[in-house]
Amino acid sequence: MVSAVLLPLIYWFGLANPELFPGLFKLPWDDTGIFLLASGSIAALFFIPLGWMLISRRGDFTAMWLMQNALLAGGYFFLPATAALDIPSLTTSIIAAGGLIVIINAVGFLILLGTLGITYFITRITRAEVRTLEASPETYDQRLLFVLRVTGLFNVGVIVLAMAVSHTIPMLSSDPGQARYVFEQNGATRALYNAGMAILPFTVGGLVVMFLRKPRRLWGLDGALAGAIVMAQALSGNRFTLAIAAMVVITLVSVEKKMPRWLLLSAVMGYLILFVGLAGLTSLWRQQDRASLSNHGDILSNSFREAYIGNNLIDYRDAAWVFSQWDHQPLMGASYLGGLSDMIPSAVFPQKKQWHLGQIALKIVGWEDEQHFGLRVSCFGESFLNFGFAGVLGMGTILGIALGVLLRYLHLLGNQLKPCLARNLNVIILMQMLITWTNSADAYVFWALLLFWAGIQVIVFYTSKPGTLTLKPAAAATS
Repeated sequence: MVSAVLLPLIYWFGLANPELFPGLFKLPWDDTGIFLLASGSIAALFFIPLGWMLISRRGDFTAMWLMQNALLAGGYFFLPATAALDIPSLTTSIIAAGGLIVIINAVGFLILLGTLGITYFITRITRAEVRTLEASPETYDQRLLFVLRVTGLFNVGVIVLAMAVSHTIPMLSSDPGQARYVFEQNGATRALYNAGMAILPFTVGGLVVMFLRKPRRLWGLDGALAGAIVMAQALSGNRFTLAIAAMVVITLVSVEKKMPRWLLLSAVMGYLILFVGLAGLTSLWRQQDRASLSNHGDILSNSFREAYIGNNLIDYRDAAWVFSQWDHQPLMGASYLGGLSDMIPSAVFPQKKQWHLGQIALKIVGWEDEQHFGLRVSCFGESFLNFGFAGVLGMGTILGIALGVLLRYLHLLGNQLKPCLARNLNVIILMQMLITWTNSADAYVFWALLLFWAGIQVIVFYTSKPGTLTLKPAAAATS
């Protein structure tokens, strides 16, 4: 209903016009104001989330996602190098569009951080509370364990199946880049593999917590299953899913019990180093750059350099590339409609492919879908492509309010006398479902997680077992 009212108003008053502020598409790359804005955005996205985690002594999925975006924003400073990688003839125009990408994301994250903080403060002063459980946390978590083991076996199964059908193990292939393309494009297993990638981080996170609670449980079955999933996924060459899994693990473990600040800081910094370093290391591996890999003394610096100079952390480069070739005609929600229809077969809804953000971005730059896996237009790039700065403000506000509520809820769950992994995992899944809409090309993640989340509700929270003893729920500790 809100969209039905707002969209006509945005169109009527021309608020979706990307040229409301003339000149933003041709800002000099070395403009002092843009450099300061980029540096300030990175500092805010890094230190504000880190500060709130250290104060609360809780790892937080949203906070780490924001810090991850700070690292991606660092790609702006490498535009002259990355713009010349695949499209040297367009280097000048790409660099010229880089300033606009910085402004778009700076505005979006400013609104997001502001509304998130205000929402969290309001829920705190109104003393919002969580619903008490009808049974003991152990009852729900035992049911969840069954779900996690089933989905864990599914994750390993679909990865192995994809390798078998495509006759390739990407990271062990003589040409990892081409092997990964064949692996992920196989029509027989692609849908199952993508669904598995969506739920994999949360399956791994839940199994790790279960294993840490009782490491000797069934001789470490849960830990072994989580390890098998991680190993299989690493061999498939898809590293981003593993990065999300690390965020889930840190969040769940710290919600179970407050971590010492030094340990929390070490875990978060370790994750960020792994996020950047692993991106470069796997890229060197795929390129078979033996010289860089064999030089053990410089392998870390080579990995970090490859992460930013290679085709890895290039969201800002891709966004600047798309915006430099864009005709400045707003999409008016077309890419979001493509995301909403992502689960509908193309034969039933042919527009699905035409409206897909990845296809739209490739068409804008004049590439065919066979030439690239897909372009990333940065966190708030899609909202600007659709509705200009009105879309950026709207997306920042919606995300800020929703994530603020979920963050407060997660903190309240962490204050319970007995942790309930099922409820904690629920909140983090909802966070990821929201974040997915910053890039509707990944909308399949939303739909897969929606089914996963719904399955948890039915199996874990609404399935009664004959003879199950219902205990009085533990009283919630004050926040």
